[in-house]
Amino acid sequence: TRAETTARNAVDVRDLLRTRLALTEAEVDRVERYQPAGARATVEPKLGWFQARLELDAVQLRTIVVRHPPLLLSSVESMESNCDWLQTRLDLDEAHLRKMVLRLPPLLCLSVEENLAPTLEWLQRRLDLDDAGLRKVVLRLPPVLGYSVEDNMEPKLEWLQKRLDLDEVQLKKAVLGRPSLLGYSVE
Repeated sequence: TRAETTARNAVDVRDLLRTRLALTEAEVDRVERYQPAGARATVEPKLGWFQARLELDAVQLRTIVVRHPPLLLSSVESMESNCDWLQTRLDLDEAHLRKMVLRLPPLLCLSVEENLAPTLEWLQRRLDLDDAGLRKVVLRLPPVLGYSVEDNMEPKLEWLQKRLDLDEVQLKKAVLGRPSLLGYSVE
């Protein structure tokens, strides 16, 4: 029956996560509780893809799965497309891509058209950044790609500009020198 197949798949995936990633029972429970991972036949190739594409060691692979279980439900094609787009748009090598994904695993799941591209375009335009400047900001603060422009970055930049009495050039210089400013709360 379907219920038996689902239960068998869950046991197989739990076994895979325990053996391949050396997860504890609590970690396996967390991954499964957050989102059932599917069948071993779909999960195992994704683990292999993460290691091969992002050149992850066993500890990094374990970390990425525990930190962001929904990656196990994403299609390899979609994640590959995001990797290719980020590498092309930001001129990233494999090491920089790996660093970004380890800092912000959801990068692999964000929509290029709805999230990544508009955020990068806005940031580049708002701060008058060249491609090298944009790359620098994103490499130093990968989570910026997940920030809301309207609810986070625009109000924050306006606040910084007013609070520190900065013109556009000074604001750009401040963010380039310290991209983490974009991550601070203004409250």
